[in-house]
Amino acid sequence: MKIWKNQRSKINLVLFILNITYIFFIGIFADDKNIQAFYYSVISFIYLFATLAIKRNYGKHIYLPVSIIILLWVSFLLKLSLLMKITSLISTVFFIVVVFMLVVQVAKSKKISLLEFMESVNVYLLFGIAASILFKTVYNADPSAFVSSSGDLSNRADFIYFSFVTLTTLGYGDILPVSNLAKSLTIFFAVTGQLYLTMIIALLVGKYLSSKNNN
Repeated sequence: MKIWKNQRSKINLVLFILNITYIFFIGIFADDKNIQAFYYSVISFIYLFATLAIKRNYGKHIYLPVSIIILLWVSFLLKLSLLMKITSLISTVFFIVVVFMLVVQVAKSKKISLLEFMESVNVYLLFGIAASILFKTVYNADPSAFVSSSGDLSNRADFIYFSFVTLTTLGYGDILPVSNLAKSLTIFFAVTGQLYLTMIIALLVGKYLSSKNNN
């Protein structure tokens, strides 16, 4: 059990670094087409480490992220837009399942340590990444689904930005959902983001106080 917890700590640390790289580095240099391969490399490792973070016996479960990675690279290298859209949808479902399982994992923890806090942060970051992928997929399928004050929504940075603005309900208004699907998804991620923060803080504080009282 202790060995697995140590492994979880290392895996979650790497996952946290990958998430931060995706959100901040990819966002800053999203307009540079030369980093496309770097983007796909980072997201590929996120798939792998997100799976490792929730599975103790991960060997028999690794086929799912590997399959997604293969689809991702094939669609990227061969410029298959339809396959890219399908892969993006699968990726979103994958991240939502991972988020759910990580939340359950944190909820089942008897004690609260740095590991549980890092897992909780990773959940939030993964949820934002999932939202950015889904929003981008919706836009690619229907460019009129979103409008921007700048008039351009061609890069991933816009949707990484919009996803976290939505999760935190900042609502700057520079990017707006227009289609019914875009509006519904925006409402879903805004409400879920706020519920998660409220519930996870209550959960962590409750478990921490409980462990202190038991000691």
